[in-house]
Amino acid sequence: MKITPIFNIEANNQDISDKLMERVVSLRINQKMGLGSDSCVLVVDDHLEHRIKLPGEDEKIRISLGYAQEEDEKEKLVDFGEYNVGEFALNGPRDLLTIYGDKCLWTKALKAPVKFSWESTPEKPLLLKDLFAKVAGNHGLEAKMSPELESIVLPQIEQSESDIQLLTRLAGYYDAVCKVQENVIFFMPRGTGKTLSGKGITEVALDVEDLLSWRTLHSQYPNYQSCRAWYHDFINATRTMVEVGSGDPCFDLSYTYADEATAKWAAQTRLNHAARVAKTIEIMVIGDPDIRAGGTVSISQVREGIDGSWFVAEVEHQIDKKGFTTKVICQQLTA
Repeated sequence: MKITPIFNIEANNQDISDKLMERVVSLRINQKMGLGSDSCVLVVDDHLEHRIKLPGEDEKIRISLGYAQEEDEKEKLVDFGEYNVGEFALNGPRDLLTIYGDKCLWTKALKAPVKFSWESTPEKPLLLKDLFAKVAGNHGLEAKMSPELESIVLPQIEQSESDIQLLTRLAGYYDAVCKVQENVIFFMPRGTGKTLSGKGITEVALDVEDLLSWRTLHSQYPNYQSCRAWYHDFINATRTMVEVGSGDPCFDLSYTYADEATAKWAAQTRLNHAARVAKTIEIMVIGDPDIRAGGTVSISQVREGIDGSWFVAEVEHQIDKKGFTTKVICQQLTA
């Protein structure tokens, strides 16, 4: 049973919740799919009589959200992890301190440009799992990848971008999401609502009483039923076509890929994306910290076109004087 919204804030491993409890104006956490996307914004009253110590360089805050329970029950708090304090702002004359945090807890080296040749030959092909593991290891991160992506063979890559840009680009090619959580970096299919092992993530059930507002958009334009891509066939010196799906309308990719496997993945990625964005929904619900980006929600008792399971693409949790609310942007699930 949801009673009173509560939060817990730690600064550099020191619990400062009690000191800030009466001074927090608002607390917001944003989650998206992908690298470097999670963030938080903490606004506190910085009145003249009791100034708050300004955050220093490399300081971190850890945030948990939840609800106070009945007297005989334990408080339920959900940990949202640690954030770097990237910026802060001072506003007046009301005297507010706004702290901006981001979830980019990796080393600066991960964002630095790299020149490296990733060789891939018929005798010794470059596998996606090997590249991913090497990049993760270079930065002290544990690599975890979905089994279905491990055997993807990559063409030779001449890297001149940062490792974070390289992983983001590869995730886009193969309809995957790459994300860092604490000291683990994940690489998994996008939009399925499943764990690395292929099992479904625990679904959050919502009915009409949980929803404060909703807006859904269903595209009536014909969905693409197939997609064609082309690749260089170096053996026969031809530009060769591959097709994924069947039927019309068919979408043609203009880029010419290095090999057949990459072209097929690109075509499948385009079809998956078209399926996801054909139906979207934005909902505002009574604050629920269990709703996470990458998971799923099940909506019931509203109406046809809204009821059912949805993939959570983006979440915003906020606690302020109005209470605890959660804004969710969802897309249609893909298989």
